[in-house]
Amino acid sequence: MVLALWLAPLGLAKTYLIPIEGEIDPALAVFVDQALSRAEAEGASGVAFLVNTPGGRVDAAIKISDRILETPLPTLAVVKNAFSAGALIALSAEQVAMLPGSEIGAALPVQVIPGVKYEAADRKIISAMKAKFRAVAEARGRPAKIAEAMVDPEIEVEGLTPKGEPLTLSAAKAVELGIADFEAATLAEALKKAGFAPETLRVEPGARVRAARFLTSSTVAAVLLAVGVLGLVIEALTPGFGIPGTVGLLALGLYFLGGYLAGMSGALEVLLFLGGVLLLLAEIFVIPGFGIAGIGGIAAILASIYFTFGNQTLYVASLAVLLVTAGLFLAVRFLPRTRTGRALVLESAIAGEAPPEEKLRSLEGALGKALTPLRPAGVAQFGERKVDVVAEGEFIEKGSTVRVVRVEGVRVVVRKEE
Repeated sequence: MVLALWLAPLGLAKTYLIPIEGEIDPALAVFVDQALSRAEAEGASGVAFLVNTPGGRVDAAIKISDRILETPLPTLAVVKNAFSAGALIALSAEQVAMLPGSEIGAALPVQVIPGVKYEAADRKIISAMKAKFRAVAEARGRPAKIAEAMVDPEIEVEGLTPKGEPLTLSAAKAVELGIADFEAATLAEALKKAGFAPETLRVEPGARVRAARFLTSSTVAAVLLAVGVLGLVIEALTPGFGIPGTVGLLALGLYFLGGYLAGMSGALEVLLFLGGVLLLLAEIFVIPGFGIAGIGGIAAILASIYFTFGNQTLYVASLAVLLVTAGLFLAVRFLPRTRTGRALVLESAIAGEAPPEEKLRSLEGALGKALTPLRPAGVAQFGERKVDVVAEGEFIEKGSTVRVVRVEGVRVVVRKEE
């Protein structure tokens, strides 16, 4: 820092600014590593991290923390908001500056299930994260107990937080307790107080990192996964190969591309996922009932997601399942009514042309038997007549008793009859 102040008048000292913004993910860890390597190679006088994050993946935060601890350059964290994994990153810098209205803490590891309240992670995970916070705090000469209280709600800090809540500190309180070094009104003031060179160079992530961060964000990844699976399932249930299959393959391609760009997935994850899908399709169309193939397919898909998303697997997988379920319901309920849906649904009789509309109307209310699985289209027999039908609301297994609920032109809609 003294060298930076001495070189500043000569225009040789320069502070590199590295933004830590948005969700903490593996792509961000790659970016921080690249940015620090550049700063080291180009002779930066110091590095300031601009921290404004709600948190994210623990494994990515640990990688960033370790990289900051390893760099020989002077480091400063300028905090706007540093919650959860972001708090660990901020504490890893040699100095911490708090901007107006900033907060730091709330680092309790949680599991997130869409539609369900946040749940605390397993005590083993909490214990491991608490130990990491303690180690980083001790390495930087900060109060270890305060750092641990940000992670473990069982640690009570008198006068600050009741037992059962992870610790979160305001700017003033963080400085008072030694978690942060000082408050600053602006970035320029923070650099001045820390003894960093006022001339700065902001390092921004490249197009590859930006694409990886977008595609691997937990919500976007879940949507891509759901669209991919849904597209392949709908394609498998309809003749030929068309729009659903193309969209599904494109979505899965983007899903795995994001993981590849972020260094999160490779050949193993792709093979596990595709193998799981093939096993599920075999379970649906080849093997009756639900057994080893179906269980193995689900296990392979979950393993692929876990190897890619780590502690965010539960959120990504559960959101994808919800989206696939909703998509299948909508497809079965409404797709056969559309022009595109009618083109996809089997509309020719097994033996010749479809019966005329006036003859089909006589089937309304009739009971028959499904000659093929109705997923949702198939063939049912009513007396001596074999008719192409569409199931309403659910898939119907071969051999089930069905009743015609309505006839729409040459489209016969049936429902399973118990």
